[in-house]
Amino acid sequence: MRVKTLALATALMMAVMMPPQSTARAQDGDPESGPDSGREMGTRNWTDWNITIGLGTAYEPVSPGVDEEEFEILPFVDIEYLDRFFLKSERGLGAYVLRSQDGPEYDVGFAIGYDAGREESDARRELDGLGDIDPSAEAIFFAEGEVGPVELELELAQGLGSDGHGGFRGEVSAGIEAPVFDRLALGAGPFLTFADSQYMGSYYGVTSGQAARSSRFERYDADGGLESYGIEATARLKLTQNWSLIGFAAYTRLAGDAKDSPIVENEGFFSGGAIVAYTF
Repeated sequence: MRVKTLALATALMMAVMMPPQSTARAQDGDPESGPDSGREMGTRNWTDWNITIGLGTAYEPVSPGVDEEEFEILPFVDIEYLDRFFLKSERGLGAYVLRSQDGPEYDVGFAIGYDAGREESDARRELDGLGDIDPSAEAIFFAEGEVGPVELELELAQGLGSDGHGGFRGEVSAGIEAPVFDRLALGAGPFLTFADSQYMGSYYGVTSGQAARSSRFERYDADGGLESYGIEATARLKLTQNWSLIGFAAYTRLAGDAKDSPIVENEGFFSGGAIVAYTF
């Protein structure tokens, strides 16, 4: 799991997705559906819902490569309806257009996600004169599937509207998750991210106007290409029949024009966090 807070999107869309009473079943074998896989409870009206919600904290740089970190309180939401529509903290509100019924698992779908942007006030010295990158919605296409024990995932996202980064980004990742014992499962795998010049310029570039306002930076044009690569790890501990503890961590190494940006002070950095989640 990459650390990316979707608090605003979650708050706005939970009212759309949540049933009026807390009764649902968890999807068997899905590590994101919660600790009580395959269970059904409550009235028959809501057995088409899979609901896991939680709350946690995350630690990450205020912007990739910037030498200023922050802790955030973040909601965790993983809701599915009819195994077709979903609201997920890490992906947003969307739907699966293809889903395996048996054999190797695979999913293909679309979503509206959320990019939290960046605020200069979070690191005034490190981001001197650069201003804010406004939060914005993203149109997301994703595809994921299993090849033997390995889960592969592709995500492509385009920023929407004139606010925010307004660019295109993508991520490719692979991972393996395995149970250590009945209550604990561990996972790990590599990832890489890439983006176009609009996205790279927003997060790593310095325009003439920004350079004029800044006492630290000169103009810098960041071209599109490989943005970063790294490795991430997850752990899920089942505490009770309904409660679970989820931990996640990642090491990211910037590359290309992102690495060479004058904004970047740390080419490699860690992020991570923990969430307590409840499956209905």
